[in-house]
Amino acid sequence: MVYPKLLPVFLALASAVALQPTTSARAEEKRTAEWTDMSYAVTRADYEKLFSVPPFRTSEAFDARVIVRPGNKMFDPFDLHVIDGKTLLASDDGKAGYIWRVSLSGEVEAISSPKRYAPYTFDIAPPSFGEFQGQIYAAGFNEPERAGGWDLPNAVTRIDPATGKDTLICYLPDNAHGEPGAGAFFARFGPEGGPWGGRMWITTASNHTIYQITPDGRCAPFKTIDITRYGSPRGIAFTPDGKTMLLGATRPDARNRAETAEGGAKIWRMSADGGIDDTPFATGLHEPGPMAIAPPEFGRYAGDIFLTDAGDWDNDVGIMQTPNIGPNIPVTDDGKVYHIGRDGKAEVIASGLRNPVGIALIGSTLLIGDINGDFHIGFQKIPDGFVVAITPR
Repeated sequence: MVYPKLLPVFLALASAVALQPTTSARAEEKRTAEWTDMSYAVTRADYEKLFSVPPFRTSEAFDARVIVRPGNKMFDPFDLHVIDGKTLLASDDGKAGYIWRVSLSGEVEAISSPKRYAPYTFDIAPPSFGEFQGQIYAAGFNEPERAGGWDLPNAVTRIDPATGKDTLICYLPDNAHGEPGAGAFFARFGPEGGPWGGRMWITTASNHTIYQITPDGRCAPFKTIDITRYGSPRGIAFTPDGKTMLLGATRPDARNRAETAEGGAKIWRMSADGGIDDTPFATGLHEPGPMAIAPPEFGRYAGDIFLTDAGDWDNDVGIMQTPNIGPNIPVTDDGKVYHIGRDGKAEVIASGLRNPVGIALIGSTLLIGDINGDFHIGFQKIPDGFVVAITPR
């Protein structure tokens, strides 16, 4: 039967993440088939919506333009990093996983497609990582144990940007309380020469722990955050003097701890001994993503913080897992970009985005990666991610 309201596009996930070897080739084939051979349908309205840029708005002090539109290869531009004055890298856990090279003029080219450990957050190794300087260190999905959930992303890999080849470093271990080291969220290297230097830092959303990765490949828990007192850790950055970690943390919803409370997220200041200042640096957020510190080229905003806030994670939105049942949740345009001054006051500079996550600064241009609505691991069918450039007037 052909349903008249359905777009006649049923996308099988033939290039999804490859699994770990098993003792039985038949079992491997069965597990792979269970993971990839899923036919889904998208309503025409949702398909068209996900392939369009939402009518987002900027404050009077900023202008914006779209440099990569939905439909231009990118599934989930989850994390962004600057390479030079005209180019950035974007991680993407869509389909087989990618590291994209993106130019300010909108060209998108894959430099890596790891296929197994689909990367979604990453950073570039500094000089303290010796022979691995310039390599991409990423947190990614291990194997599709089940369709989605915080239990999946626990693999730490190193990707050679010259060849695209990835090497497994570790799986995040349990924390000090014996809770599984999964649910990695954001990763950043500490500033060189400071107390956080010489290590990569990863936040996790399942066991609310910050992990440290050292040049010798050791992966260990650093500190488990008291979720009742501070919330669940998300995006991280470091103050310009390199002494303090800025830690974004959400507040669990009182009715459902798997959800987060709008306006309840805060940014905390953490010292290198793990101590947290009980006076939050900024308040009033929802799902704080990674942060970027404005360079001198950003004029009056130099030294200030810019961060993304995805709002409600509308994952697997608009996608009908069983044809003719309809989408689970409508796509909402509640994503925001904030400017936070040195006084900690959070100001919305862009609103009406869908799921903005990645953020990077090239000179006087702020780049935002929006993973849009079709982003649940293993279910990605359409390259609906997009990138926006925001500049001060």
